[in-house]
Amino acid sequence: MLKDATYKEKFLILKPWMTQIIDVVKKELRNEHLNRYPLFVKKYFPGKNPTKLTNEEMAVGYHTAVTEDGEQLGEIIAQLWMMKNTEIYDYFEQKLAQIQPNFTELTSIEKSKAQEMTNESIKQFGPLRTYLFCVFNSVVFPKEVYDKLAEQSHTYQTEKEEQRKSLQEKQSFEALKREYEQELARLSDKYEKKLAGWEKKYTADIGSLKKQLSALQKKLQPTPAA
Repeated sequence: MLKDATYKEKFLILKPWMTQIIDVVKKELRNEHLNRYPLFVKKYFPGKNPTKLTNEEMAVGYHTAVTEDGEQLGEIIAQLWMMKNTEIYDYFEQKLAQIQPNFTELTSIEKSKAQEMTNESIKQFGPLRTYLFCVFNSVVFPKEVYDKLAEQSHTYQTEKEEQRKSLQEKQSFEALKREYEQELARLSDKYEKKLAGWEKKYTADIGSLKKQLSALQKKLQPTPAA
């Protein structure tokens, strides 16, 4: 399916996962590519500070650059991604070599064998990493296997996004709860001090009134007859 595909064609296929690809290689792209090519930054990230680009902004800019005839750039991104995923490369290298020692000469892999390989890879590395590896390396799986991998990757990414949103909501709720508890504690402390002050003043006032009442009672007492 992808035996002779260009990197432009591969990145067109992988557009839905460009943000996930960039997330793996963003450090290298910022330090080694964006710093060296200011004209690239000016063209694909106009008005942006390259050190503050989000994953989503980088994904859009780099995807546009690759699909506008950036074959070399596409290869660089793919190779950077591969360097961060050497364990999956080792897995497929071993499996493909079992089919044919010089596996780069393979022109096709039967569906049952391909499915067996991808199922095992998914267990170890997940569907998305498996799919990205196979596309980047033009593994000669049947179209049906690629279609299933794409579907599994979509489902996986949707679940991950839902988990991320759920975690964010939980963290936001917990942060709000902590803020409420801190404010409640602050108000409690404030009013406890006020109550303590009022109690002290009340005690002092009562003491003063008692003295005044005692003095008044003495004045009102009849003077003894001589």
